[in-house]
Amino acid sequence: MNKKLNNLLIVIAIIGGIICGISRMIDQNIYGALICFAIIPVMLAPSLLKQLFHIEVTMQMATIYLIFVFFAHFLGSILDLYHMVPGYDKIMHFLSGMLSAFVGFIILVKMKQYKKSSLWYHIIFIIAITLSIASLWEFYEFICDHLFGKDAQNVLTTGVDDTMLDMIMAFLASIIVSIGYYIEVAKHKGTIITGFIKEVGEEHANRRRIKRK
Repeated sequence: MNKKLNNLLIVIAIIGGIICGISRMIDQNIYGALICFAIIPVMLAPSLLKQLFHIEVTMQMATIYLIFVFFAHFLGSILDLYHMVPGYDKIMHFLSGMLSAFVGFIILVKMKQYKKSSLWYHIIFIIAITLSIASLWEFYEFICDHLFGKDAQNVLTTGVDDTMLDMIMAFLASIIVSIGYYIEVAKHKGTIITGFIKEVGEEHANRRRIKRK
């Protein structure tokens, strides 16, 4: 199911990005066209990492990454939902916080620290990962704004408010995931979060067995 979903997201985003890119080239909007065409390498990043650098990306991590890029880059930037839908930017930062938290769990499993560490260590770790990713994204926007003379961070209209609210939304999302995780572990019920962690662990173990063969 994950593989089919990943392929569907890639096909829709790339075809849509190419069509929009050509349209903006015709309108002589070079900057807009570059944003559209950038969806190609961005959506193919998990495959490129594997083929060019032999870096294995788990199916779960690839799905998380592609879902976020699809909503943030394709729907948000290319189809311009950031300006068409009020609050879409904040929704995306909240979503990024939730997805980043799940990435934190994947890292714990991959580094063999999930079973060795405590519940509170897991919670602090995923919150830290979420805040790190949110900060790096704001660094990226800040650099791009200065390089291309844009204002993605809305500094001219909001000062630091927009940037801080973006990071707060990601932080709140990681807190919600942490609370859900705590409840699942405390009640010993493997549902959404713990079920996801179990699936990641099983895939990681299967890959290790295949490599040994």
